[in-house]
Amino acid sequence: MEQKPRNCPDCDVPLHEVMARARSGYMIVLDQCERCGGIWCDRWELFPLGHEEAQRIDAVDTNKLYAPVAAQPREATRCPRCPVDLRPFQDPLLPADAQIRRCPLCEGMWLNRGALRRVKADTTRPPQPRSADVDALLRIYQDKTEPTWARVENLDSVLHAAPPEDDPEQVRKEVLASAGWVVLRFLLRLVLRV
Repeated sequence: MEQKPRNCPDCDVPLHEVMARARSGYMIVLDQCERCGGIWCDRWELFPLGHEEAQRIDAVDTNKLYAPVAAQPREATRCPRCPVDLRPFQDPLLPADAQIRRCPLCEGMWLNRGALRRVKADTTRPPQPRSADVDALLRIYQDKTEPTWARVENLDSVLHAAPPEDDPEQVRKEVLASAGWVVLRFLLRLVLRV
């Protein structure tokens, strides 16, 4: 089935696909308006993008910046994918003044020109100071000689690996404990006639 081209929520012209490299190395296909420079991110496409890719995709075009633009009389902007209006979106981890609109159905996001760079620049700032509770937990785990957290080098191999074999003695204990509760429940039902 051929998919209908998506239109810009602001300009109502077809969006063009833009390839972007995620921080994990995979390629993501975003949609961008050639007229206004806005970017459409489908669900989960915004967050894996890195700062460098945001700078490349959302670059300032000075010719378009100074060119006159006809006003578009519109009451609301429509989602490029769904037939519903986009809603303003705020997240405490994103800049408060970044104008992001989100679809309530498909959860895609529309970012005006410059908003993608601002969002990604803001997420690359140095981390905030930790609280005393976090520092105390770090000291507890750093003092141990053996590592306490499992490290996963290759997520695919972990997800497709065979489950570890159970200890036969532990399985026997669990079966006996379960059987005891089953017998106790049966006797209570028998006595109480429930």
